Amino acid sequence: MILKTLKISLCIAVLCTVTFVDAQERRGKRSANPEKTFQKLDANADGELSLEEFKEKLQRRDVSTEIIDERFKELDTDANGTVSLEEFTSKKELSKEERIEKRFKMMDADGNGTIDMAEYKAFVEETEKHRMKRKHRRNKKED
Repeated sequence: MILKTLKISLCIAVLCTVTFVDAQERRGKRSANPEKTFQKLDANADGELSLEEFKEKLQRRDVSTEIIDERFKELDTDANGTVSLEEFTSKKELSKEERIEKRFKMMDADGNGTIDMAEYKAFVEETEKHRMKRKHRRNKKED
């Protein structure tokens, strides 16, 4: 019973840490709030996101037309040619769940469905190394 409680506590701690690390990585970047992002994309404020509105924003970031069309089709789940706020937010929530599952699988090195302390420490160390490399590259670009 105590072992099971410890495993559950460790999993919760790991998920909280992953969420915290993700939030720290996103700090200073554009808003992760899907509603605000949708409002920024919806240039004419009609509550629907057209392909043209979607393209206008993404082409500024040098994203290819093929990728923009593919992303729009993924968001437009009812295939009516526009993306509603509901479609947009549901896709964003699904993406968030997928990221959490992916990180959990990355941490669970032996694939047994639980994360022990050694796996957790290895993940944190690897994440820190990756973060330092990105920070170093970013500092180099600024120089």
